Amino acid sequence: MGKNPIKITFIPKRRPFIKNATSRLRALYLIDHLPNKYIANLDDPENADIIVVNQSASQENLIKILDQKKKRKVFLIYDVVGRQYDDARESFNQVAQQADLITVANETQKARIEELKLGKPCCILNDGIDYVEQLNPSLSPFNGKVVWFGNHQLGNLESAMWAIDYISAQPKYSIGVIGNKEIKLDNVELIEWKYEGFINNLKRYSLCFLSHDSLEKQKSNNRLLVTIANGIPTIVSNSAAYSELLRKFKLDYAIVENENELQKALSILSDEEQRQKYLSEIQPYILENYNYNAVAKKFDQILNLYYLKGI
Repeated sequence: MGKNPIKITFIPKRRPFIKNATSRLRALYLIDHLPNKYIANLDDPENADIIVVNQSASQENLIKILDQKKKRKVFLIYDVVGRQYDDARESFNQVAQQADLITVANETQKARIEELKLGKPCCILNDGIDYVEQLNPSLSPFNGKVVWFGNHQLGNLESAMWAIDYISAQPKYSIGVIGNKEIKLDNVELIEWKYEGFINNLKRYSLCFLSHDSLEKQKSNNRLLVTIANGIPTIVSNSAAYSELLRKFKLDYAIVENENELQKALSILSDEEQRQKYLSEIQPYILENYNYNAVAKKFDQILNLYYLKGI
């Protein structure tokens, strides 16, 4: 007689989950790709063997989860991918003290957690490629159109404005922004973000520019994974996560800090041969290592190490 499946429930950030990148990347896609030995769902802590709670879950959910931890034996994973330990220290400490394991998205986040000396194991579970079912890896042909996309808050859009202003002033190029309908910019094509059809909108452009706010040292590289996986060469600025990935494939010229470097990168990536060369090694690497079967396999390995050995 086989073992009963292990019940995992994910408590993501907020509803509707499909409209929140963290909820998609750290919960929804994992549920769809975990091995059959698990039964995974959302928001069902009362019946779970393992609870995975996102650091931005509501206070109501946090109370419910901690109550389950007191009542019975349940394995609690605290998924910390933002600055919760700095921005909401009280609720962070409340959950971290009860957690059996902390997961983060990258080495920078892991180092920050370890600085706190919580006495809890901490593992990296990287984000995967977003918009899973919309994947289109074909190289987008050059058309002079450049795009920025993302959450316009948290300094993301502000950190990119110098490049947006520069590109919009160049006769050979135009710039578009995919984001919240509240964004108002001159000389920029504005497209409201919607999950459905997002990759089709993205692939209207032949280049992408991405950056992070200077205070966001711990951000994930998930937006860069999306663009490269979907065949759009991307120029980056002011982001350790983006720069690390590009340098791994000797694409340093696409890491820019000023207008001269930006112009050089734009010129190089206007050439079709250079565009193909940009994607030739980095895109297969991303498709192999950041698809959600690979991410789910990594999560399974983490559970084998920290949960299954104890039952």
